Amino acid sequence: MPHEAITIVDEGRNVVATGLVEFLGDCYSGSVNVDRMSDSFQKMFVEYEDVVNNQTFSILDQIEDRISSIRFSAIFEGGSEFPVKDLQIFPKGGTLSFKA
Repeated sequence: MPHEAITIVDEGRNVVATGLVEFLGDCYSGSVNVDRMSDSFQKMFVEYEDVVNNQTFSILDQIEDRISSIRFSAIFEGGSEFPVKDLQIFPKGGTLSFKA
């Protein structure tokens, strides 16, 4: 399947990230651009990335709960929009994955 352009928005319709993804198994995965991400989301996702990379699993659930408490949606290039589950954005690594 070819890569598709997507925009991730929060419940206020603010752009959180843009990217190019492909469907792999049961999730979408690809590259991400976080230039339009708010400072608060940037801080949260950088913290998430650091926790995952440093394998600090004792606080991983706490950060994942914060992320999952926010209603994110993915808008695909054709205009279709879906709620996002299991959103993982790695700002420093430039990748993202999610289920829709």
